[in-house]
Amino acid sequence: MKQLSFITSILLTVSVMLLTSCESGKYSGFKQTHSGIYYKIHTPDNPDTVRVREGMIVTVDMKYGTEDSVLFNSSSSPQEVRFPIQASLYDGDMYEAFQLFVKGDSATFVIKAAPFFQKTVNQPTLPAGISEDDDLIFDVRFIDVQSQEDLEATEMARAQTLRDEEPLIIQAYVDEHNISVEPNESGIYYIEKKKGKGKNPKKDDWVSVHFTVWRLNGEKLFSTYDRTDEPMDFEFGGRFENEGFQQALGMMKEGGKAEALIPSALAFGAQGAGQVVPPYAPLFYEIDLVDVMTVDEWDRKQSDRKALKLADKLKKQAAEKEQIKKYIADNKLIPTEELPSGIVYVEEVKGAGIKPGIGSKVKVHYTGKLLDGSVFDSSVDRGQPFEFVIGRGMVIKGWDKGIALMNVGSKGTLIIPFEQGYDSRESGSIPAYSTLVFDVELLEIVEQEGDEK
Repeated sequence: MKQLSFITSILLTVSVMLLTSCESGKYSGFKQTHSGIYYKIHTPDNPDTVRVREGMIVTVDMKYGTEDSVLFNSSSSPQEVRFPIQASLYDGDMYEAFQLFVKGDSATFVIKAAPFFQKTVNQPTLPAGISEDDDLIFDVRFIDVQSQEDLEATEMARAQTLRDEEPLIIQAYVDEHNISVEPNESGIYYIEKKKGKGKNPKKDDWVSVHFTVWRLNGEKLFSTYDRTDEPMDFEFGGRFENEGFQQALGMMKEGGKAEALIPSALAFGAQGAGQVVPPYAPLFYEIDLVDVMTVDEWDRKQSDRKALKLADKLKKQAAEKEQIKKYIADNKLIPTEELPSGIVYVEEVKGAGIKPGIGSKVKVHYTGKLLDGSVFDSSVDRGQPFEFVIGRGMVIKGWDKGIALMNVGSKGTLIIPFEQGYDSRESGSIPAYSTLVFDVELLEIVEQEGDEK
């Protein structure tokens, strides 16, 4: 580790002088910096002196959230949380807080939530349930604090160990699973489970494949069966997955099933694949070659898929129109305005203010429901109005169009067809193809940038 420069030592001394005790303030037992960060170290006897500072790489266990909810918890992630310490973006930010601690510390610190999301995370609006006045509480354990050079040296040593261990890991797996085939010239153990009766894939063909990939320690990395019932289509001989996977496919015939143990040199090599596949990791694949297609056959398949999808969507839209009519009738609603897109606005109270235009930042209260009356979200229940800018894609299309129909002070109901909502996507507790009903109140136009329509 390099010695601290004289200037850096002075800066650290000055930063310590800027800290002030606050044992009886908002957070009892915490200290507070002049920039407003509350913090408490839970490991006062920690002997380590490697301080977190700008440019260092930290590895942490970390969770953060409000007093009422946890927004992030690294314990739910299979990978270590590691990131560089950046220069502070504003006084009292997360990066300033991190520099209060040293390697081995366990600590809690508190910063303001709004600037964290707006400046550090670069979110245009605050997440649901977060207000301008909320605090964000971080619990952090600093597992490691390293310079870039130290991290690279550690990673190189780790990679060398993994490279040396790979042949032993492969042989142990082969012995444990009684794999009797010999590796081919490339080092691939290819195990045919079902002989296909169709054609072999060749370059420029398209293949339709179900597959599951495992690390040899038993960790499942990915499976098409977990994603959808549909197999995955891709061009054979291209860059999909890795060279070893493509070679194994080339040994198969359409309709066949096989397993393949792929050495790291033909998988993701010395680099690995992000934080999912470490360097020098051999992989085990279970492969089902469902279909082999020429380019023309694949194009026709795509056209058929699009036609079926469109037909299904039109059928759903026709049914939805009848459901919306029934909802309006059952609830004795009188539409104030119906847009060509199918959005229905029912005004209950007409406001005395102006209507917002594209570019206007508005503040609204709302309760969102499905046609069966089940509530999926409510700013009213949270006691925190929602703000967004109309026409900037910050909300679903039905909101951009529907809120623009209202005068400031108006209350009413928006009925939004699925195409103007989340369409074929699920969103939280909202199923795909859901008609959305919002009881809305336009409280104010926070900023009026003019109607650009």
